[in-house]
Amino acid sequence: MNIVEFLKAFTLEPSHSPGDASEAPRQTEVEWVEVDGRRYPRLINEYWTSRQRQSSSLHEIAYRACFKAQLPRFFIRLLTSPGDVVFDPFSGRGTTIIEAALLNRRVIANDINPLSEILCRPRLFIPRLSEIETRLSEIPVDSQATADRDLSMFYHPRTEAEIVSLRRYLHRRRLTDNEDAVDAWIRMVATNRLTGHSPGFFSVYTLPPNQAVSPERQRLINARRNQQPPYRDTRALILRKSRSLLRHIDEPLRRQLHALGASARFLTADARSTPEIPSQSVDLIVTSPPFLNVVQYAADNWLRCW
Repeated sequence: MNIVEFLKAFTLEPSHSPGDASEAPRQTEVEWVEVDGRRYPRLINEYWTSRQRQSSSLHEIAYRACFKAQLPRFFIRLLTSPGDVVFDPFSGRGTTIIEAALLNRRVIANDINPLSEILCRPRLFIPRLSEIETRLSEIPVDSQATADRDLSMFYHPRTEAEIVSLRRYLHRRRLTDNEDAVDAWIRMVATNRLTGHSPGFFSVYTLPPNQAVSPERQRLINARRNQQPPYRDTRALILRKSRSLLRHIDEPLRRQLHALGASARFLTADARSTPEIPSQSVDLIVTSPPFLNVVQYAADNWLRCW
């Protein structure tokens, strides 16, 4: 199959077209771009609609500037077969990697931000809910623990003590090479629950979880809303989010992801140089380069990286 010709001719089925069913399907627009003296087609069309935006619950990890799982799914199913290798050089929260693994493809991920691996790898080595619940109950909480910076504008003192105790536990487990899949899962979920705009997050009301505001701005939000950080039960929230993430994952799929995780590669490197990946070993790349000078990744993730 000539993929360029296929995409040029592609139209959505009439029943899937947005708006009135009689609306004519959109035709593919073709532009040409030149890279290093060679011309390449840029194909512009609608390849799925809002009615097709049902994806696995496993993708529901908030991250700044990420795309829907339907994008990699469309190209992975079209251009690869089970067992092929899919690579994302700017993996972010891991949408391409997780979708490829769900479709039984082998995966390689790279992102210069180490947060990417924290959010992605644990979803290939999924623990059972009972294991998560047991581990959470075993993690000691120092009720007097406080952060090494002022986080009082975000958290109730008891919530902060639980977060700091969990952070110390996970740090100790990693330093002693005792971190396992359950620890990594808890780290991922806790990182995703640090701040947000509903009672499902550890913090008082703030911006959505893919943007951590500065302490100064959070003080302004608190004053404007006349709010104080309420206590949040971090263990209960981690377990609740875990249950939500796993609602579409059955035992065969859990085993499939684990098997693919065993061969997966996670790199934290400049995407321009990945010598760890042998030449001609990747069947498909699906990625979105970072939005430089548009999204401030370090600022948006300062609390997650803490």
